[in-house]
Amino acid sequence: MGAARLNRLALAAALLAPAALAQDPPIAQRAQSAALFAGRVVRIALELPDESRTKLRDAPRSYVAATARIDGEEWKSVGVKLKGAAGSFREFDDRPGLTVDLDRFAQDRSFRGLTKFHLNNAVQDPTWLHEWLGAAIFTAAGYQAPRVAHAVLELDGRELGLYVLREAFDERFLLRCFGDARGNLYDGGFCQDVDADLEKDSGAGPDDHADLHALVAACGTVADDVGRAHLASLVDVDALIDFVALEAMVGHWDGYALNRNNYRLFIDARDGRARFLPHGMDQLFGEPEASVLRHPIALVASAVLAQPEWRKRYRQRLRAMVPLFAPERWRSRIAAKGDRLEPAVRAMGDDARNSFREAIRDLQERVTARHADLVAQSKAPEPKPLEFRGDRAIVVKGWHPAGESEGIALRKRSVDGVPSYELACVADGEQSGAWRTTVLLARGRYRFTASVRCADLRSTSRDDQGAESGGAGLAVDDSRSERERGDRRWTALACEFEVAEFQREVELAVRLRADHGSAWFRLDSLQLARIAD
Repeated sequence: MGAARLNRLALAAALLAPAALAQDPPIAQRAQSAALFAGRVVRIALELPDESRTKLRDAPRSYVAATARIDGEEWKSVGVKLKGAAGSFREFDDRPGLTVDLDRFAQDRSFRGLTKFHLNNAVQDPTWLHEWLGAAIFTAAGYQAPRVAHAVLELDGRELGLYVLREAFDERFLLRCFGDARGNLYDGGFCQDVDADLEKDSGAGPDDHADLHALVAACGTVADDVGRAHLASLVDVDALIDFVALEAMVGHWDGYALNRNNYRLFIDARDGRARFLPHGMDQLFGEPEASVLRHPIALVASAVLAQPEWRKRYRQRLRAMVPLFAPERWRSRIAAKGDRLEPAVRAMGDDARNSFREAIRDLQERVTARHADLVAQSKAPEPKPLEFRGDRAIVVKGWHPAGESEGIALRKRSVDGVPSYELACVADGEQSGAWRTTVLLARGRYRFTASVRCADLRSTSRDDQGAESGGAGLAVDDSRSERERGDRRWTALACEFEVAEFQREVELAVRLRADHGSAWFRLDSLQLARIAD
């Protein structure tokens, strides 16, 4: 066992001591920003000139100049842009999420040690605490995560109320966490794996994605000891195992391992190995019984956990980290955070305050229920492939929404009195998204079927041969069903595929790509059958 692994185990053992969660990170790493992340709610006011306001309405992802006042300190020409993805994005005149960059148009400026930070609108988190709780658990496990505070925001004189203030992934973050910022830092983007053209945020490494290409290639060579050693030279396997385990344990279904979303990837210049960083943790602990044993679908996580030795290590780390979730460690901290935030929420109205207190109690209960389930799952045997009785189909459950563009709505609703999954275009331009789930299957051939209904579904998508390729349909890995468009009553779709390995976790999806219209898939029609050889 290497020295790095021994150091990680020693750190984890120390963090599992009863007083560990009350300890601060090393003082040297947080001296400048200690006050900001000590829990006090800061006051931020942003004022935009007319030209900046107009630009944000037309191009929300572009930085514009603004004046910022933060706890009485004022900065001119601060960079501001809108942030958020499907589900959390709000327009400028609503309750937008924002990124604030003090250094964008002027150099060497910082507030409490930060030059850049995010203001998350928490529209998917009624507690305003999910990101703080997720980061606290990752940190308690000895894993690097951005720090979280809270702020009350005023935008052009509009009181927008409480926001989540989160440290940005930038060079200061890398120096704090790794002591070296030379390596490439990649933004995982929206539902993209590492084989996509990821945006490079910083780093002195190559700009041609050569490091990512090498990592992707190595994931396909793990069938023998030489291949596994090569992959381990390109990714910190111990760190990845902890990362995947922690994402699963906190219920971060919209993260890298389970949805190829909400992550950053840092290639450390000192050893050339990749390390994944948690991001977008605003929807945690949603299902107390969510599996931590299911195989991840993301490329690197799947390649690592498909290997028996690394899978065994994953199970060991699950058991080691379960005590981090003990309710007595978190109930009082959640309550204290709620008390500290309550004045800011009360200022948003009595209804907001009442809903907030109820959400805080619900979070405490979900954390308690999650711990009990983690104890049980940590002792459970390895999952077995789905069992079929002859050619009888099984109704597949456990679906999750996965928006791939900002103008698509993914909802569960009844159509013609039948519970269905809806995919609807709600903005101009091509939209895409899916409802997904995964199943563990043994070697064999399978047929995935569903019934779809369409309303005014139109698409301008074309394939390489110029044929129309948009619409609503089914997908399993590289296999696709026919696509339905226009107006359709309930229509049967089918997609056949094969599992060539001894067993494999397979992702099933009902998908939509269109410029206009809606599609619905009946819940009771989402079925899987094994085809006789």
